[in-house]
Amino acid sequence: MTDRLAVTVLVDNRAAPPLVAEHGLALLLEWRAESFLFDTGAGGALLPNLAQMRITPETVSRVVLSHGHNDHTGGLCHLTPEEIWFAPGIAVSRCSRHPGQLLRDLSLPEDGRRVLRQARRHEVRDFTEIRPGLFLTGPIPRHSGEDCGGPFFLDPDGIQPDRIADEQALLSADGALVQGCCHAGIINTLNYCRARKPEITVRTIIGGLHLRHAAPGRLAQTAAAIRRYGIETLVLLHCTGDDSARHLRQALPEVAILTPEAGAVFPSEGRS
Repeated sequence: MTDRLAVTVLVDNRAAPPLVAEHGLALLLEWRAESFLFDTGAGGALLPNLAQMRITPETVSRVVLSHGHNDHTGGLCHLTPEEIWFAPGIAVSRCSRHPGQLLRDLSLPEDGRRVLRQARRHEVRDFTEIRPGLFLTGPIPRHSGEDCGGPFFLDPDGIQPDRIADEQALLSADGALVQGCCHAGIINTLNYCRARKPEITVRTIIGGLHLRHAAPGRLAQTAAAIRRYGIETLVLLHCTGDDSARHLRQALPEVAILTPEAGAVFPSEGRS
């Protein structure tokens, strides 16, 4: 048993062969005597990557979903979990309308919805301890003014914006903060975690920060908050963006910034 959160990157935009890459995210989290799958990828990479790591899908019994986009929920159909944690709104219909591009359906796929209905469901409406020392934020209040938007909508006509209010993060007692896409904004997320669990000092941030198209002002705002919170390690994945990762490296030379591929295994750098 360990009191440090161990993380294995199962699915990411990059992968070390023979693992498979795809636009998606799935992390295996090991905390004390239990393991949790945090997100499931888009659906094509999860099974081959589990097989390469000698993990059978039947042993994945606990799943945490950060939000309902199908690059995080598409692999759910390959699993038969006993328990699933998610925030309200995970199954709403949603799409993206990028200028000059075709409409893309981003909803939780129907075969994943069937798995969701069959498992023991935990709808996380508030900051919740799911295991001793392991917390889910539930929906995150948004007060920072971060530009967390995007061409996301609840209708195909692009009239109803989708704020992706179901986005949640996971916090461990040793100071690791795990993100899916961070649509709520990393500053909002850090502020909320400090307000709800002030005794936990976040040292490590792991996951996608949704900075790929961030303007210079947003990147500067993010870097300033990371410095202000004393973050020691950033493990940047999925939707963070290579240019944004380079910017953060230049702006935060005191922070260890990692951009691992699927297959990477590492402990968090936090301390309880």
